[in-house]
Amino acid sequence: MSITKMDANGRVLLPISIRYRLDLNDGDKFAIDQLGDGTIILKKVRRKMGFKRWANEETLRVSKDLCANDKKH
Repeated sequence: MSITKMDANGRVLLPISIRYRLDLNDGDKFAIDQLGDGTIILKKVRRKMGFKRWANEETLRVSKDLCANDKKH
């Protein structure tokens, strides 16, 4: 267990070993909650895939499938 402190602006520094292990990066967003016993839960909010990105990835996937099917015939 690591010990850290909060600064005057409410910022808490996460140890680098935890940031690496959990792939936490500058600008990441977090959900925060408190349990009844005072435990604080901090969870990284994963970026939702926008429609444009989904459409691009889906188009690429379908194109690869079509190319693979062409090679079979």
